[in-house]
This record gives sequence, C-alpha cells and structure tokens, in this order.
Amino acid sequence: MVEKKKLGGLTGVALLITGMVLGGLFISNWDASVVEPDEYRSITPVVAADQRSLQEFSETFATIAEQVKPSVVLITSRRMVRQAQQRFWSPFEEFFSRPPRDAQPRPSRGLGSGVIVSEDGYILTNNHVVEDAEKLTVQLSDEREVEAEIVGLDPRTDLAVIKVDFDDLPVLPFGDSDKLRVGEWVMAVGNPFGLNHTVTAGIVSAKGRGGVLAQNSYENFIQTDAAINPGNSGGALVDLDGNLMGINTAISTRTGGYQGVGFAVPANMARDIMTRLVRDGRVTRGYLGVQIGNLDVDVAASMGLEGTDGAVINSITDDGPAKDSDLQVEDVIIALNGADVADTDDLRKRIANIAPGTEVELGVIRDGAPRTVTIELGELPDGDPTRTESREETRERNPATNLGIDVMDVVREWTRYYEPGSGVVITVVRSGSVAEEKGLRRGDLIREVNGDPVSGVQEFLGIVRQFEAGQAVRFRIQRNNVQFLVGLRIPVEQEE
Repeated sequence: MVEKKKLGGLTGVALLITGMVLGGLFISNWDASVVEPDEYRSITPVVAADQRSLQEFSETFATIAEQVKPSVVLITSRRMVRQAQQRFWSPFEEFFSRPPRDAQPRPSRGLGSGVIVSEDGYILTNNHVVEDAEKLTVQLSDEREVEAEIVGLDPRTDLAVIKVDFDDLPVLPFGDSDKLRVGEWVMAVGNPFGLNHTVTAGIVSAKGRGGVLAQNSYENFIQTDAAINPGNSGGALVDLDGNLMGINTAISTRTGGYQGVGFAVPANMARDIMTRLVRDGRVTRGYLGVQIGNLDVDVAASMGLEGTDGAVINSITDDGPAKDSDLQVEDVIIALNGADVADTDDLRKRIANIAPGTEVELGVIRDGAPRTVTIELGELPDGDPTRTESREETRERNPATNLGIDVMDVVREWTRYYEPGSGVVITVVRSGSVAEEKGLRRGDLIREVNGDPVSGVQEFLGIVRQFEAGQAVRFRIQRNNVQFLVGLRIPVEQEE
C-alpha cells in the first residue's frame, strides 16, 4: 500500500510538471501569434507612411509636368507633297521597294512638337517634322503663335533646329543623358494627334539602340515605354529633375500607334548637333569612302580570325578617300587611332565625329596579319548612295549545290542592273535553307566566293563544290549599289 501511494504521488508530480511545461509552451505560442490591440495600432503609421510616399511620388510628376509643358511647343508645317496614283508594278520592283509612281503635288499639313532650349528662341525638333516645309507655325503653351524659320537640318540623326522671335521664353535645361540609367523614370511631353501638351510617363527600357531609322543614319537612341504617338515627334523626354534627356523621335509599331516601344535622341547628341547647326547651318562628318559590314562567326572563321570584333571592308568607293590609300577590300578594321573598334556602328559613329581633313590611323588585319594604314578623312556626302531602280526578275533557274539557291548568269534584262561577267544572280532562295537563314535574297548578285571572282554559273558551281560539309565559305554580295560579305557553312546533307 505504501509503495502504491508513493508511486501515485510521483505520478501526480510528474503530470503536474508536464502540465506546467505544456502550459508554458501554449502561453508562449499564444503570445507570439496574437496581436494585441495596442500592437495592431502600432502598424498603422507604416501604412500612412507608404501612402505619403505615393502622394509625394505623384506630386513629383505633377510638379515636373507643370515645369516642362511651357517649354514644349506645337509645330504646324505646311508643305506640298506628291500623291501617288495607284498602278501595277512588277514583283521585282516591289522587292526593291521602289515601285514606280505617277504623282501630283497637293498641299499637306503636318503636326509635331519642339523643345525651347535657348532664350534666343532656338527650338530643337525632328528633321521629319519640318523638312520641306514651306511655312512653319509655332504655338506656345500660352496660345501665342508665330512663324518660325529653319536654322539647320540633319537628316542622318533626324534632328533640326528652328528659331522664333519671342520674348520671355520658357527654356528647358539640358541634362546629361550619358548618366541616364536603364530603369529610371522619365516623362514624355508633346502633342500627339494634335492634343496639345500631353504628358505620359514610363521608364528607360534600353540605351544605345540602333537600326531604327534609315540605313545611313546615325543612331544612339534612348528606348522608353512612356507612351509616344504621332505628333510627339520633336517633343521632350525628361527625367524626374525636369531636365531634358532626349528628343522623342520614333516608335516601333505595327499599327501606327503606341505599342510600348518609343525612341528618343539622347540630349547630349542633340545638343552637339544643335551647336553645329546654329554655328554652321549644317553638320559635316568625316568620311572614309568604304562600305563596311560586321563579321559573323562564319566570315571570321573563313578569314582565320578568332573573334568577330571589328568591321570588314566590303567595297571601296570610287571617288572616296580610301580609293588612293593602302586600304583593300576584305581588310578588317580593328582599331581607330589606337582604340579598339567593336563593330560597324562603332566605327561609323567615331569616323563621323572626326572633322573632314583630319588624318587618322587605322589598325587592320589583312590575310591574318596586322598592319597600320594612315588616311586623311574626306567629308561625308549628302544623300543615300545605296538606292537604285530595278525591274521584274527572271524565273530561269540553275541549281547551286546544297546551299538552297538557284542562280543564273548576268544576261538579257539583267544587264540593265549588273555588268555581264560580274557575277551570278540569285533567282530563288529556298525556304529553310542556310541561304535564307543568312538573309540572301532574290536579285542579289554573288560577285566572289572566298575572295575568288565569279564570272558565271559554271565557275560559281565549280568553286562551291570544292568545299566540304561544315566548312565556312564567304560570299561577296551586291544588293542595289551596296556590297557586303555573307558567311555560310556548307550543310551536311544535300537539299532536295
């Protein structure tokens, strides 16, 4: 009996201790999970702080809009344009994007935007807003209107400077666009669809964009998702300090309206072009007199090069500075004045920024060996030398091994565009072929294969059949008046 009582007492003590421990844990968990009213009230200031931050952010945008809008003007242009009369054109004319047109002049009215950047009345805008205008009218935010005169145009950057005679002009200060970062908030101000002083906001989605305008343009665009539409051209892109960061210029669209991608000329480039236009009335650029192209892996491999940095000379202009220099076709330019050349855009921009008449030093690779060529730059001529007119293509076909193309000699109607014996004309590019993947087109003229001139189909086929499957081959192509290199690798399997 005594032992039973002791055992029962010990059991009771153990249960009591266990209960106390479990109770403590329960109370501890309860305290960790339950929010007392006082503690709940303590988090409400955090919500209020977040709301104040949003209000301050919104206030920032509103303040910037008030500051910037007076500096952005509406530009109305009046010009005579030629209205095309529809008629049939051949598929080959359509391929070259040069359909023949009968046209009659008619009056046209255009709307765009501009930015006041000087107390003297100078306004930055786009070339396409004011080019060929017979009359320009500028309207300020206070409804004042006055006629403007064109100071200078630069089609290659799509920039223009016009001038008005007004007092008390609201000037928008330039910012340093080089310091603008991807992801920063920006605002676009302009007159889309004639809706005066419209403000949109977004972020900088990319910098250094090219390939947006014409082939012979100089581009270093700021890309933004701030809504830009027709009529915004020439307007301001500003940062959250209200400084001018860019001139809105173009949009990427399939519908003609905003689709999330807009482009602006950086303010630093715009300021430099404006200074030269105001001073000289035009922009002069350095000129080598060569047509250049980027190296792809296959072209580089065919030349024995390890990388693809640099720019390869595809052709030398007859009347350019390079004609009488030591430069040769298929030289790869890898350095300019001791600084490495990344690609064709890099070389073009740097040459263009050097004054005509300046002597430059080019580092080139020729036949796998480095050398230096010194040349005096000329002045870049106006106009686009790459355009030409063409006619309907022939349907005659010749097989060209397994590259996926048919070719023919330069005969009959082709002699209007190419000299007999100057190469072979591509008449068919098969879908899914290596030729299609590398961008070869109907109407291209193959002038050389791996540096060997081609005079006709039989010679071309004889050269191509010498290469083995997987081997890199480079073709010198002429398209319109432009020559360039295309690298192909011979497919493993014969195309049917």
